[in-house]
Amino acid sequence: MDVLAASVARVRRAAGLTLSAVAARAGVSPAYVSQMESGAANPTVRTLCQIADALGVTAAELLGGARPGTAAPGFPPRYAPAPLLAGVDGHHGIWDLTAPGASRVGARLLHADLGDHDRPTAHPGEEFVLVLAGSCRVTVAGTGRLLRTNDSCHLAATDEHHFTDPSDDLLMLVVLTEE
Repeated sequence: MDVLAASVARVRRAAGLTLSAVAARAGVSPAYVSQMESGAANPTVRTLCQIADALGVTAAELLGGARPGTAAPGFPPRYAPAPLLAGVDGHHGIWDLTAPGASRVGARLLHADLGDHDRPTAHPGEEFVLVLAGSCRVTVAGTGRLLRTNDSCHLAATDEHHFTDPSDDLLMLVVLTEE
């Protein structure tokens, strides 16, 4: 299967869209979308762009390229104590470490407690988690692993993931999220 065929199928499934839904959005037939996913179609640039728009990505991404950057160019670096973002159930605190004006990566420090992020979730982007103190179990796409102090996990956030079994001692996580 070629890059385009695999990309169309992967992106469509990740978005939870049917062949018919993509076809209706793109103005083509469901059979044509199926042919694209099997590698049997040779779309025009216009049709490729219509399919990409229907899937919420760029034509370049479907051809294996990276998503264009959306960060504000030249945003100032952030040098400051981390402000408390939230004190909510399941957290002792969440501190936002993200620079003002940044739009691609969110950085947060979590002082987690039992029940923090224990429900499976999936969302666009990527996450990078670094355990500063304590331990927890991370499960990504059904596979679990124990993370201890100084362990990290980089994951595609489109895969269902959750964190459970935090240690009884202090659990501190740094979480970077592509937004």
